[in-house]
Amino acid sequence: MVPKTQHILFAAFQADRGSNGGMESATQIFEALPGDFRWTMLTNRDTSRTARWKSKGAQVIVAPLSDDAPRLVRGAQILNWSLRALLLARKLSRQGRLVLHSNDIRSAQALGPVAERAGLPFLHTVRDTKPAGEPYGAHWAAMAKRTTRIITLSDDMSDMMLNALPEAKGKFTTIRSIVDLDRFAPVADLPALRADLGLAPDQIHLGVVAGVFAKKGQLKFLRDVMPHLIKARGEGEKTVHLHLIGDHDPERNTYSRECAQAVDDQGLGEYVTFHGFTDRVSDWLAALDIVVVPSVREGLARCMIEAMACGVPVVSTEVCSAREMLQDTGAGVVVGQDDSPAMIDALRGLIGDPALRAQMGSVGRSTAEQRFHLDRQAGEWRNLYRAAADPS
Repeated sequence: MVPKTQHILFAAFQADRGSNGGMESATQIFEALPGDFRWTMLTNRDTSRTARWKSKGAQVIVAPLSDDAPRLVRGAQILNWSLRALLLARKLSRQGRLVLHSNDIRSAQALGPVAERAGLPFLHTVRDTKPAGEPYGAHWAAMAKRTTRIITLSDDMSDMMLNALPEAKGKFTTIRSIVDLDRFAPVADLPALRADLGLAPDQIHLGVVAGVFAKKGQLKFLRDVMPHLIKARGEGEKTVHLHLIGDHDPERNTYSRECAQAVDDQGLGEYVTFHGFTDRVSDWLAALDIVVVPSVREGLARCMIEAMACGVPVVSTEVCSAREMLQDTGAGVVVGQDDSPAMIDALRGLIGDPALRAQMGSVGRSTAEQRFHLDRQAGEWRNLYRAAADPS
């Protein structure tokens, strides 16, 4: 057994919003392994997730880092993170073996120079990908050079990142996300859950479970897809209601405001509801008929795999990992990135076929049990951390 003197210095940037799939995934890794290693987190704000780290014994250090700051200020903030990490690394290395782990590219910019200077093992998790054709900058190449291993969330992501960063060949490891399969599961009494959430029993309920931001693609869906789903319903058929579940701030966020305006412009007010951020994501996912992922880009969307765990079919644009998780398994449908007619057809097909929805949902649940089980994924992380600390 590895001594508990093995320490993980984990760095994570957190955006100013409730929904943060990357940070949730990292927190679940930590919660699966709190007693295996000692943990220190370097981050930019205290949140409900950092509270979970603290409750299980991690040291959490908060230092400013803002995406909204001018470039020079942001550079100074990253340098401050590097200096703090270097001091921590010197201290923690005296107590035992130390592994550095960054959860995003900003954190990698801070930890990379420390790993290089101190000769420490350095892991980086890729949480997101860029749109096709958009280059990865010099900071990505620097990360690829300095890391010991680069962790991706799917084989599709590994292939995509290898094409973007050929200098990282041989460094990629796929470890899929952890999903709480007890919390995210098919519900026994669906009518009762829907009544509790205020969902009408005579409607088909679609959901986009993501903050209302440009990369998530809600605006195009509202303008180009949702009106056709409403018009397509015949007499006696259930109406379709779209639930947008995630951060929504039309006063401060231009994209949120445009989405709200699109609902008004298209006359969708009675068919679309913005629910904002909620801590009942598992309930919402289990209550929906279909989960939609209209994103422009993703790494591995948490709502996709959590919907699968809840036994709910998913229709997604062709973002990273979608074909691997949905099309290859039969848990959902994948359509072209800009193919609104195909999105409409896929949703109409599922809306009109309850048996197909049930079949895809069952496949999704089985796939989730095989791929995202806590014990399996925790074991892979445990082995990776130990191998990084003691490669012999």
